[in-house]
Amino acid sequence: MRRDVAPPAWAREAASGSSSHVTHEGVAMDIVEGKGASFVIIRIADVERLNAEQFEEQTHGAYRAIQTALTTLRLSHPVRFWNYLPAIHQPLDATRDRYKVFNAGRYRAFQGWFENTQGDADRMPAASAVGHSGSELVIHCLALDRPGVHLENPRQIPAYRYSERYGRLPPAFARATVVPRWVDGRTLLIAAGTASIRGEESVCNDNLKGQLTETINNLRSLLGAAEGSSEFSLSQFEELRVYCARPADSETIRESIAAAFGTKLRLEMVEANLCRAELLVEIEGMARLVCGRYA
Repeated sequence: MRRDVAPPAWAREAASGSSSHVTHEGVAMDIVEGKGASFVIIRIADVERLNAEQFEEQTHGAYRAIQTALTTLRLSHPVRFWNYLPAIHQPLDATRDRYKVFNAGRYRAFQGWFENTQGDADRMPAASAVGHSGSELVIHCLALDRPGVHLENPRQIPAYRYSERYGRLPPAFARATVVPRWVDGRTLLIAAGTASIRGEESVCNDNLKGQLTETINNLRSLLGAAEGSSEFSLSQFEELRVYCARPADSETIRESIAAAFGTKLRLEMVEANLCRAELLVEIEGMARLVCGRYA
């Protein structure tokens, strides 16, 4: 099992193309422009040395710079973010670890960017945020030539409406984003990082098999919400990436994935610390939609 601070293979392939190094709003970034998608990539070094206020401001600035950079691109509609945080659970102040501080900076940047006219933050794309062993904050933004349709999971409270138990400002992402008629004219569901959370509560704490069951049920619920029909199958998932907190769990996870999704999909396994210390596994992926609801 590898450690990684890059998006999954399907996303890298979609955005393969020429790369340039630019600066927006004082933030250095790499931009990759392909035929079907573009990436904006930011790496901020040595963030472990920053206090809570400084890290929140760096996160806020990074996301504002991504917003500015996208306005210069032909493929300018963000549909998915991947975030990699060093020492994700390190306390940074009396009530917040690094992940909660990151959420505050991201949420502030998204205010006005993704809010609708009623001030509801329901236009934010799917995302994931996991810990890694390096010292950089790494952010990847996948953008297309069209906006996605952002979905929530009926089994879960939208993350941007979490209570203050999960931070003064909540996580800012959708549970999934649907992209109509993108790859080969197909409509695709891009699932956010999905874990064993019901409502806003972690369930089956420290129980790997229970967490796998809950996580797979959440992915099933997302796919059903996207299809708007009971006529669907988990075999519609063509790509899955699993973030695993304990490498020794990898074989059990592979067996559960094969049993639920089949063996024809492409599966990536990445070692990572997850956003909550009690979580052992997180799964994201991409599925084809077949009922035509978003065609």
